Amino acid sequence: MSTPIPAKSMSTAVSRVDGHLKVTGAAKYPAEFSLPNLAYAFVVTSPVSKGTITAVDSAAAEKSPGVLAVITHLNAPKLAEPPNEGIRIEEREPLADDKISYGGQYVAAVVADTSEHARHAASLLKISYAAETPALTKEDALKVSKPKEHLDEELQQKKGDVAAALARDDVVKIEQTYSTPTETHNPMECSATIAMWDAPDRLTIYDATQYVKGAQGTVAHAFGLKKENVHVVCPFVGGAFGCKGPVWPHTILAAMAAKVVERPVKVELTRQQMFSGTGHRTPTFQTIAMAAGRDGKLQAIRHHSEMLTSPVGDWVEGCGIGSTNVLYAAPAIEFDHVVHTVNVSQPSFMRAPGECPGTYAVECAMDELAYALKMDPLKLRQANNSPNHPVKGIPWSMKQLGAEKFGWSKRNPEPGSMKDRHLLVGWGVATATYPAHAGRADAHIELNAEGTALVRCAAHDLGTGQYTSLTQIAADAIGIPVEKVKMELGDSNLPFGPVAGGSQTTATAGSAIVDAAENLKKKLAELGGDASKPDSLGQALNRAGTKSIAADGKFKFKENEKMGFQSFGAQFCEVKIDPELPLVRVTRWVSVMDCGRVINLKTGRSQILGGIVMGIGMALEEKTLTIRQPACRRLEISRTIMCPCTPTSTTSRCTLSANRITRLIRWARAAWAKSESPVRRQRWRTPFITPPANAFAICRSRPTN
Repeated sequence: MSTPIPAKSMSTAVSRVDGHLKVTGAAKYPAEFSLPNLAYAFVVTSPVSKGTITAVDSAAAEKSPGVLAVITHLNAPKLAEPPNEGIRIEEREPLADDKISYGGQYVAAVVADTSEHARHAASLLKISYAAETPALTKEDALKVSKPKEHLDEELQQKKGDVAAALARDDVVKIEQTYSTPTETHNPMECSATIAMWDAPDRLTIYDATQYVKGAQGTVAHAFGLKKENVHVVCPFVGGAFGCKGPVWPHTILAAMAAKVVERPVKVELTRQQMFSGTGHRTPTFQTIAMAAGRDGKLQAIRHHSEMLTSPVGDWVEGCGIGSTNVLYAAPAIEFDHVVHTVNVSQPSFMRAPGECPGTYAVECAMDELAYALKMDPLKLRQANNSPNHPVKGIPWSMKQLGAEKFGWSKRNPEPGSMKDRHLLVGWGVATATYPAHAGRADAHIELNAEGTALVRCAAHDLGTGQYTSLTQIAADAIGIPVEKVKMELGDSNLPFGPVAGGSQTTATAGSAIVDAAENLKKKLAELGGDASKPDSLGQALNRAGTKSIAADGKFKFKENEKMGFQSFGAQFCEVKIDPELPLVRVTRWVSVMDCGRVINLKTGRSQILGGIVMGIGMALEEKTLTIRQPACRRLEISRTIMCPCTPTSTTSRCTLSANRITRLIRWARAAWAKSESPVRRQRWRTPFITPPANAFAICRSRPTN
């Protein structure tokens, strides 16, 4: 890379270049591609969490109208097992054998001429199981391990003598355990795959993925194909939050079914199947001990994290890596991670894996330490704000925190002292952080005589605005207006692009585009042309006897061992709590982010707002529950609930009807209206109310759409 690009369209609020396509319905998502003679597969899931399939009776399903095939472990084509290229979290190939490792595991796929026929026939399939008692909690784990590393990060790290520092008499100490529940991604677009065999050794798949190049490699390996013979298409993604980064079994099943019936096959997961088929954030149990002098200077931090994984794959939520490893300085720091293998579906990447639950626990511990010290929590954080990486000791590239906009100096630290009429007012502060990831990417630019450019990279836009930000980078790097650039993403035939994860696409693909633009301008200069001057460009290309000129670029991140790259920020919020009701209102929020150059002010602001909303939702509403009692005796007030159909089931799902929800709410409101307090009755009618815990049984879950 050479000198920084002069910003013309960058750092401005350019509207989304794909916005018109999306709001008019013209943007085509993977499940919306129409292929001739398309068949449909419906996956059948296990109602037990551990056991063995003892018998399969498919006679009724096979005789059902429109059915083309019933695929089980008894007749499924055998595939190559991992390892392979791409991201595989669930390492077991689908329908590989008769073993059941978790509830919701795929045990069959029914293929028919319509989705309705496939789903009906699936209901006729009779599968018998020898159920075993599943391990569902860390106390009953099948296996306990302390892996050394995960995703190239050391999981067990230590600096200094933490035990000695915690044993000192001249320090203030706290030790608490913080837990986070299972959380489910639930993007608007359910995962889906359409598979079509163009030839015995050539396959095209339209897949809802964050990583077309990864899906290409994984599918090619599974079916013994050359990678270039697998074409993966995904021009738009309807949200993902990490669940579409790996290749999940339904993608393999789609290709398998298409091979069996010798025609294109679509597999589209239901909302219920998304809970067990595409990952989730594992629950975490984090014990944090801190010691500080009376001046607030930290002397020791110990961060012990425990989590769950599935028997079919290894997953570690790197809580300590994303928080204790980078947030606050102390002479002695240690963190470790313990993984418990249980009979649950496979955990995976979900919205800042590791950083999200890890910073929650560390920031809670800092608040408790501030209370023990009788110190302002903001001042405690400022006292331990390190200019260097707390463990590695290398300086940060930049780090600034701000709080004046919130008016923090007006805070009264005495609990219960701040009020708004009958409501208690609380102010909170937390440090935000996320690593500045980058990876590898290639890019191709073709510049035409009329001054328009086509830019290609097999990266993705998850809905965060990459089509727009990369278009802005390309426009400024080439030296042409942003409306003259067309960006192509989401196709494995394009130059290599990274997984759309870890907030790395802008830095990675953008850098490859800049390299391609510099190479393009060098070529053009040799012809005596200038991309920013249309007349000069046209004349140069005419002299060369061509209508366009093209160049390639590449980028590969090399870790800087002398400097750490991390984004930091500060979050301030105000909440108001009704002491008579379990009611919390978030009334004010200030977020200050130090994240380098913002390519698009509009989409950048939206990303920060989205992060705030995500944090509020995670803190107040999000929890995915697995209920082991007979059907529907406990309810989740959510559009989708989970309940078992048998006592041994842990992840079978059913949907609570809208009418039943309405009846429950009406009943609860009627009961609450009988309250002696007219104030209570009025508050019940407000839109932000949470009904009292004893009104009826409530289990909260993330809204599903």
